[in-house]
Amino acid sequence: MKTPRITKWLGLGLGLLATRAQAMDLPAGYLVWIKGELNQMSSRKVYRMTLPGKTDIQALTSGEDVEANISPDGKWVAYAKAKVSNSDYHLFNRWKIYLVSIHGAGEGREEIKIDDNGYWPSWGGPNVLYYSQVDYREGDEKQHTFLMKVTLDEYGTVLTRNKLVSTRELFPSFSEINECFMAPDESWYVCRTRGSLTINGVSAFAVDPPQWKGLLAKAGSVGCMPHVAPSGEWGYIAGREMGIRWGDRPDKPGGLSDQELIAPFSADDLVYHPAVSNDEHYVMAAHSTDSEHNAGAYDVYLHALEGQKAGPAEALLTGGFNGWPQLWIGQPGPPPPPRPHVDQFYPESYTLVRGEKTVLHWKTSFADSLLFDGAPVVPDQVKEGTLTIQPSETTTYQLEAQNTQAAEPHESTVTVTVTATPQPVVIEMLSVTPETIEAGQNATLSWRIKYPTTLDLNGMAVAPEGNLLVEPTKTMDYTITARSDSGAVTRTVTLKVAEVRSMLLPDRGGCTCGDASPEGFIGAWSLWLLGWALLRRPGLLSRAVPV
Repeated sequence: MKTPRITKWLGLGLGLLATRAQAMDLPAGYLVWIKGELNQMSSRKVYRMTLPGKTDIQALTSGEDVEANISPDGKWVAYAKAKVSNSDYHLFNRWKIYLVSIHGAGEGREEIKIDDNGYWPSWGGPNVLYYSQVDYREGDEKQHTFLMKVTLDEYGTVLTRNKLVSTRELFPSFSEINECFMAPDESWYVCRTRGSLTINGVSAFAVDPPQWKGLLAKAGSVGCMPHVAPSGEWGYIAGREMGIRWGDRPDKPGGLSDQELIAPFSADDLVYHPAVSNDEHYVMAAHSTDSEHNAGAYDVYLHALEGQKAGPAEALLTGGFNGWPQLWIGQPGPPPPPRPHVDQFYPESYTLVRGEKTVLHWKTSFADSLLFDGAPVVPDQVKEGTLTIQPSETTTYQLEAQNTQAAEPHESTVTVTVTATPQPVVIEMLSVTPETIEAGQNATLSWRIKYPTTLDLNGMAVAPEGNLLVEPTKTMDYTITARSDSGAVTRTVTLKVAEVRSMLLPDRGGCTCGDASPEGFIGAWSLWLLGWALLRRPGLLSRAVPV
């Protein structure tokens, strides 16, 4: 094992050591990072420390994690989790994107899987997350990337998923483009690039029109971790022997490139894992003499930041592996934990003949206790449970999800109809408003069904009465299939989608704006994702959805 960095640096000079010993006033907020045992990649977990007191140090995740990144509102930490145990970070196709509350897993909270394939997350807002996916092509040695975008609800559920960029299609001359990090306004992004001396480092790319804008900063022979600062005005990268370097956003008049932000502490100092706080008043980097920057000995130092000038360093994290730091500064205090929620609550049959039984099913998120019609549910059924019922008359059942750390509980109800004799199912109403939209607009589906046992909308399970916002980009048929003991009945409604009319804008030099086939969800894929979200949030099906 290599000699620890601190021992090697004892001879750097009393003046330098005195400078580093000066303690700065730490801000109020959270420090999040990946911590693990030396040379044990499987030991890496997401940790959190509360500042300014450096207290309440706790693991937020179960392990095998890298690349922590805090959301702008401080509520979530996005990170990559290994699909294969003890994975090396550079095997990018072995990672999947996850979310966890800033308060960690446990007490009803859990790690939330976003996608089976993804790494290097970045945030565009409290509910917009970007990440990279490996674009592997059989027989092609070039390393390229899909840059993905998802939108999330307040519980971390994926609402939309889009592929924004295929670097292979847009920039085929590059031998390598990976670790893509999007600017918050989605106008540009940075990636680790290789292919020639002019593009080895971190490059800047414009989104619209797609364009390589040049090298933002150099990284030397080994470099990684490209970022865009929270303001979106500049980006930076770590170069192992070169320190942390930065450059201005590509469209800034007179913008600078390849500027030094944090220099190595000594000739044998290796620098990795940079990060800028959400208010851009602090910058961090991991330092070591250990070339194994995924699981070796790395310590994190904090610098005050004015503009793009870093002040003296203060050690924040020492001992073992410490990497991928993120600093969230919040006022007037920390964000609240996620509210508890009843994700699913439904019976196996919505209609019974008196004397029959059915089974209620439920799932919850972020709940540490659960009430069923006011009575506590046993702990091992709080997250997911069932209950057999035999109502003698039409009955409405209620679930209330609670969390001791959250002020607001969440309630959900379901009604089971009881009849004296079997009744035929009746579709009383299925409508769409408006009946015609342009691509990019939305409409509301509404339905009301009497005496169903089960029913679905285009294959998606729904309640007997509800509303659903839809946003197809082509004309779509929506079919309700309602079942009872006497058979099934169906009804279909059509939502017409007109093409967006192209318009020439003279003040933009005759640029044509609009698109007859915009990117986004289409057809069954759109409905499937909406349905999945609704199954997690079934309360939307029993009340009007705001439009």
